[in-house]
Amino acid sequence: MGRREGKGPAIVIIDGTNALYRAFFAPMRDLRAPDGTPTKATYVFDNMLRKTLREEQPDYCVVVFDARGPTFRHEAYPEYKAHREAQPEDLSAQLPLVRQLVEAQRLPILEVERYEADDVIATLVRRAPKDARISIVSTDRDLMQLVSSRVNLLDGIRDRRYGPDEVEKRFGVPPERVLDVRALVGDTSDNIPGVKGIGEKGAAELIREWGDLESLLAHAEEVKAKRARTALMEHADTARLSKELASLHDDVSIGCDWSDFARREPDREKLRALYRRLGFKRQLESLDEEAPVPSEGEGAAEASAVEVDLVTERSQLGSLAGALSQRPHLPIVAVADGEGPVACRLVGVAFGRGRDRASYVPLSPAGTSPAELARALAPALAAPGSVAWSGVDTKRVQGLFAEQGLTLASPWFDADVAVHLLDSSGARQLPAFAEELLGRRLRSWEDIAGRGARAKAAAELPVDEVARWAAEQASALEALQPGLSERLETDGLTELFEEVELPLTRVLARMERAGVRVDPQVLDALSAEYEVELSRLEGEIHALAGEPFLISSPKQLQGILFEKLKLPVIRKTKTGYSTDEGVLEQLAAHHELPARILAYRRLAKLKNTYVDALPPLVHEATGRIHPTFHQLGAATGRLSAANPNVQNIPIRSEAGIRIREAFVAEEGFRLLSADYSQIELRILAHYSGDESLVEAFRLGEDIHRRTAAEVWQVAPEDVSDDQRARAKAVNFGIIYGLSSFGLANQLGIASAEAQETIDTYFERYRGVRRFIDETIEGARDRGYVHTLLGRRRRLPDLGSRNRTLRQAAERMAVNTVIQGTAADLIKKAMLAVDAALEDRGSGARMILQVHDELVLEVPAAEVDAVGELVRERMEGVLPLGVPLRVDVGVGDNWREAH
Repeated sequence: MGRREGKGPAIVIIDGTNALYRAFFAPMRDLRAPDGTPTKATYVFDNMLRKTLREEQPDYCVVVFDARGPTFRHEAYPEYKAHREAQPEDLSAQLPLVRQLVEAQRLPILEVERYEADDVIATLVRRAPKDARISIVSTDRDLMQLVSSRVNLLDGIRDRRYGPDEVEKRFGVPPERVLDVRALVGDTSDNIPGVKGIGEKGAAELIREWGDLESLLAHAEEVKAKRARTALMEHADTARLSKELASLHDDVSIGCDWSDFARREPDREKLRALYRRLGFKRQLESLDEEAPVPSEGEGAAEASAVEVDLVTERSQLGSLAGALSQRPHLPIVAVADGEGPVACRLVGVAFGRGRDRASYVPLSPAGTSPAELARALAPALAAPGSVAWSGVDTKRVQGLFAEQGLTLASPWFDADVAVHLLDSSGARQLPAFAEELLGRRLRSWEDIAGRGARAKAAAELPVDEVARWAAEQASALEALQPGLSERLETDGLTELFEEVELPLTRVLARMERAGVRVDPQVLDALSAEYEVELSRLEGEIHALAGEPFLISSPKQLQGILFEKLKLPVIRKTKTGYSTDEGVLEQLAAHHELPARILAYRRLAKLKNTYVDALPPLVHEATGRIHPTFHQLGAATGRLSAANPNVQNIPIRSEAGIRIREAFVAEEGFRLLSADYSQIELRILAHYSGDESLVEAFRLGEDIHRRTAAEVWQVAPEDVSDDQRARAKAVNFGIIYGLSSFGLANQLGIASAEAQETIDTYFERYRGVRRFIDETIEGARDRGYVHTLLGRRRRLPDLGSRNRTLRQAAERMAVNTVIQGTAADLIKKAMLAVDAALEDRGSGARMILQVHDELVLEVPAAEVDAVGELVRERMEGVLPLGVPLRVDVGVGDNWREAH
């Protein structure tokens, strides 16, 4: 199979609906993504799509899907497709994934209301250039009537191609007579009746003899075969109706022309993100192999678009700094080796000097040092009224220069932050926007350094190669800024970008450099204690199992639980039976062993992930650990952290809480924890305006006791501990879309009782029910939700026909509004606290942000004053319909402070 020769443009039209169904029913094992989403159809479709594009090399390509809802054929014949079975759930779940793959390939998608994909395809064929060579990727027999000397039908999965000869061999008539045969035979899958008693072979013989359907019907009495003669005379109208239903309409209004279907390079970053999410390892590997390598001429043309000034002499630094200080704004791209905020080593810096020029300063012990560059740049970048600067990952740039004693002002622009705000899903990253806005491919660092174990450090690469890459980034940054700024303005994100996210990069850079002190002796003691406890649990587990086995082995555990102990199977996996945490929690009701396994796993995770992992993270020079805070990690806007992930240190168990004892203050300092009280419930009260919720917070009542009193209709003082615990679970569960099944599992009650509790809650808090419904409906209309400060999250699955995907998107809609607003609020609080400490000239500094909590290291003499200052700034940072409350604690370690 391959692209046919000819002078005209090559066009590929993909029948997306047909291809998806064929992929779903392809003879191969089922596949699942790491999160359990079915992916077989997506995998097969992707292979077909990439193979077709590779082998056909189209100049134009478009993917056509059936539109949802009835078509004009249903209006003409209500029984059309009446007997077709409902679309399988696993297939429905994959339709959004297939569409995302097509979009990542940068292929246009067409679907037109009231028409099927076949009609749109017929219209495209009619409107195609007369000299075009057209391949329709489909096995739909109705489309064979379009085949001609310039149009072929391509089976992209089985590598078969149908031209006029192949169609005639298949139907016994040429393509222009296929419709007449189809009118006689009908189609059981579409419930097209045809003429009963006439099969495909007989229909072909009749059409060959009489020429077409109308001629045949006009001479029905002359047909020799009695059965066919009688059928044609009695069902002539049915034959005509069948032909009408099978006829393709080639006059569909599609609102675009062939220039919109010109083939473009795929969005490889978007594909890479999607392949990772779906677990398509082979596609990930082949993606890099398929990446276009510019020819010598092409590469030179791209490189020549940016003039690179290589600054290798110290004597050139002064003139460079003078020239940079005259720039209206200055793009900065830093190249560094190493990981972590204080372990990175600056290797070189590029400075944009227009859209087609940049300077690059390589740094090394033998040449210009980072400190020398920082001193030379200080007048331009650190003095009052210094030049506005921009970059990608500006937090890292600020940290790198701060290590050299140069404190930069908050950046004027950050392309990474802008892109994340425009697409919080992370599917479209900077290279995708560069290709879209600039029409050129922006090379990633991995393109020159390599990926994985074979990647080279920046210092190992040729200086000229690194210089050109960094110059291209700086040049692209200057060119991209106007387009990205315009999109931020259009989406109402400018204020959030300029007043929250950009200044936050400066705060986070300082927090990362400050780090937090940990006490290795506390960790050593905990490690030893946990080791003893793990050994004790191991003994109990082996005793309950009746034999020793490897607890960390899922296979051996499956054998014990399901074969030996005969416990009920909750969920199957590719490798047997699931033994994940949710399954073990359910099995704990049947046997004591699963509960012991859970306890063992949780303690082992604490020991391995934190207790034993923290000491190696202590930086030799500072004696502190320096977490990296990710500003762009979550679609809700929440900050995340790595090395270590302080956000995930458990606080619901005593063993988890004790790890916080190892986070300690420096000599002469104390740790201060400032934590928003029930911030998400307060935001829920603000949005919902529910009178009962609002009143409870304004009066300073115990919100869980108040909810219990409302739900069970008792006086607040008569609420039992059990009722309050249930109310607390419901209060927080509502935000996360907790189902009756989930609440029942959490509280150990029957599903019916859990559902009754949820129903009663919504009866008492009708404002909350209204807020949830309006949020989901508004998101479905707009395609996205937004927070109080305008942060957006797009939720395409709100329109999915798959119930599971749709309900998940509905939960995300509500959760994003609440959690996203909480994220906005804590970020504004960080800025307010940082500014207040700076104005005061305080020696206190923020060192951690975890969920709704800020942790500061404060000189002992300033504790009371800083505590009041922090509380005042945090409680007044964002006016809501209910008061904000901040709990402040102080201690020598984090546990004491919290």
